Order: sequence, then C-alpha cells, then structure tokens
Amino acid sequence: MNTDFIILHGAAGTGKSTLSKRLHEHLTSPYFEFGWIPEFRSLNPSIQITQKEEEQLAFENLMLVVKNYNQHGFKNIIITDLDDARIREIPIQFEGFNYIILTLYCDEDEVIRERIENRDNGNSYSDWEQSIQLNSLIRRRNKLPNEYRIHNSSNDIEGALEVLLDYLGTHVPSRNSETQVSKDEFYSYIKDAPGS
Repeated sequence: MNTDFIILHGAAGTGKSTLSKRLHEHLTSPYFEFGWIPEFRSLNPSIQITQKEEEQLAFENLMLVVKNYNQHGFKNIIITDLDDARIREIPIQFEGFNYIILTLYCDEDEVIRERIENRDNGNSYSDWEQSIQLNSLIRRRNKLPNEYRIHNSSNDIEGALEVLLDYLGTHVPSRNSETQVSKDEFYSYIKDAPGS
C-alpha cells in the first residue's frame, strides 16, 4: 500500500471522521482534517475576509501542506472534511500523484439523522437535513477518477475499515484528471463556493 494521498469523503453522519481516525491508527500516516486550518474571521474579526475567500485560502494552504509532506517522503496522507465542491478539484490538484478518493454513503436517511443528533466526537454540526441532501446527491452522481464508494449504514467500524484497506490494496491509479461530472452535481456548505 503506497498511495500518496487518501481522500476520505462523504456527508456528515456517514462515518468519515471515525474511519479517518481508524485508518490513521492503522497506517500510522499523516492525517489532516480541513477544519484544522485556522479560521481567521473567528480568530481575528478585524480581518476583512469573506467566508468564500477564507475557504479558498484554507484549501490552498492545505494542498501546499500535504504536497510538502509528500515531497518529504510521506505516503498514505489522509485528508478528510473537504467541502463537497472541492472534491471535484481533487483529480486536478493531484494530477501526477497516486491518490484515491474513498466516498462514504448511507442508504438510510434515518442513520444519518441519528448519528448527527447523537454525536459525541466534539463536532457541533447539527443540520442532518442538509447532510441527507448531500448524501443523496453523492449516491446519484457519477464517480470521479480514482473514486470508490463505500456503503456505511451499519456501525461496523472494523468491517468498513477492512473495505477501505481492500480498496487501498487493490487500487490501480488512473492518470486521467478529466471528470464527466458537472459542477452542478456538487454541493457546497459555503455560500458562493468555488465551482458554484
């Protein structure tokens, strides 16, 4: 298993934070959540920056950081919690790299609602209706290059981890960075988000 970047994606409530942490423990590789990038507007309200500009800056910084880790020899770098609209950019951002997108989804809306309402991981996001909308969109759209979908409606974390590891072990990277998926098929939590 010698992938440059592993992008774990999915709507809130599909289990990506839990599985990212388990994958990190298993691979002992660098792990980055998008939310770890500083939010300047909340840290220093005097800075004049819009939510869209701040998200753009944070995304660019994250890409620089993870590529720098890779340049220093790190592999299997885990990235999670990207805005859905950013997933469409992954094939372009990582063109020439060996990367994989592992997208989690649920078949049952009730599972997402229950997980979000009963979170104990410190995440304050609570809009389960919005998450169900994104999950439905993900299930309908075509896959991106190097993307795999993983059904994760059960609470079998070890079983889901095994599926993730199987995909990582058998993945043959595509060098194609072109996507047949329209930007309209991606959802953003950010107003006036990139690609909108």
